[in-house]
Amino acid sequence: MTARPFVDANVWFYALSASDEAKRLAANHLFDSLDRPIINGQVIRELCVNLLKKSSYNEPAIQGLIASLYRDCHVAPETINVFLRASELRKLYAFSYWDSLIVAAALEAGCETLYSEDMQDGLRVCEQLNIVNPLAAK
Repeated sequence: MTARPFVDANVWFYALSASDEAKRLAANHLFDSLDRPIINGQVIRELCVNLLKKSSYNEPAIQGLIASLYRDCHVAPETINVFLRASELRKLYAFSYWDSLIVAAALEAGCETLYSEDMQDGLRVCEQLNIVNPLAAK
């Protein structure tokens, strides 16, 4: 069985908003190929706040989205191990506070791939996790 990937909020945002057509198509193409990707509460929070601020989502749409994320994704728990590992990652890789939490969550969930637009495409973290920008022009 192949490990499921972790998908960062920025990829979800482009899949669900009309802000950039090329990125929307790329993000949706990625999601068409995934089965129950892994996310966590931070991804849900970031996605919802950005859809409310930058897109036409209202509260009923956000509620429906949250229900669908819990139905269609594996929502990884946020444990003390995620926070402690994030601290170590900040020292080793100079990630931002928020990016380190996403990377730590992906590592703790046993993911081999983290899809994110915000981090260095192609970076390998802890000999386990590959960061891939699925929205980069190829």
